[in-house]
Amino acid sequence: MNEENEFLPQDPDFRKLVKKAKRNSALRIVVISLIISIIVVIAFYFVGNSIMINKVNEEVRNDAIWHSIHGANIEEQGTSINYSLFSATSKTEFIKKVNGIPVPWVPVEKEYSIFGQSKIIISKGASGTGNVDEKRIPMYFNGERVIEFIHPKVNSSLFDDRSIVSSMDDDKVIELALSFDKGYKVTDVQKIFNKNLTWFWVDTYSESDIKNYNNFIKETGKDFTIIGDNAIGFHYINQPESKWGAEYFIRSLKELKQNSSYKDVADKIIQNITHNNKEKLSAENLEIIGVVITGTPSEIEKFNNVPFVRAASLGVTADRY
Repeated sequence: MNEENEFLPQDPDFRKLVKKAKRNSALRIVVISLIISIIVVIAFYFVGNSIMINKVNEEVRNDAIWHSIHGANIEEQGTSINYSLFSATSKTEFIKKVNGIPVPWVPVEKEYSIFGQSKIIISKGASGTGNVDEKRIPMYFNGERVIEFIHPKVNSSLFDDRSIVSSMDDDKVIELALSFDKGYKVTDVQKIFNKNLTWFWVDTYSESDIKNYNNFIKETGKDFTIIGDNAIGFHYINQPESKWGAEYFIRSLKELKQNSSYKDVADKIIQNITHNNKEKLSAENLEIIGVVITGTPSEIEKFNNVPFVRAASLGVTADRY
């Protein structure tokens, strides 16, 4: 038995066969491992990419609903998206329409991760210019004024930019935000401002919010205004006696309430509008506390004597032609 055991390993042909078998076996293992790795990577890529696309598309859709009610006279124009294996970035463009003329407004950029929540990339936006000791510092974006509102129950200093409008020529079209002395019905507001009406500001503030705003004024000695970019409301649909815009606003809130990203903010808005569910959420029960109107200076001057206008803030101006 010992002679046989010594003989087999020393056989040159056998040793070649053993070495060849080992090489082939190792090569097969490497090839199979490589193929499996490639399949896993490709499958992981497609699964990850599919998850990322679905996640981003859902967020973009929900963001679009939010943008339809958030921001005075601001319209979303579209979103471009760049995907990678585990992340994506998007850029959403916005405009303001001033008497039909589109003016680019503050874009929003977001980062998405397959492993976490999305986040907004702050690149540029409206900023104030002026002395920090001033009671009110106007905001600007790309050289254009940002409109401001004053809530009917906030004791802020009043301002009226309609005097500026009166000195302008009709080769311009302008945007003007009007703050009311109380809440009014949608249809009543439409009758007064008619074709110059662009956007409705809805009262979505609680008594606690108003108290905090007034305390801020007392403690700091500064005014408290709500810039148009942060206001909640809806666009005017140019149809006589139409409440379509208000009804779309309500449908949007209900849909946002079902979404995890906007559930809390939508629920708070609904609670404030309905006074903690004491009233029905309907177009008839919305309280309009301000509007945005657009047109030529001479058209806007027609509303200089509307008695319930508490403050007027000039916004974007554009060449008429």
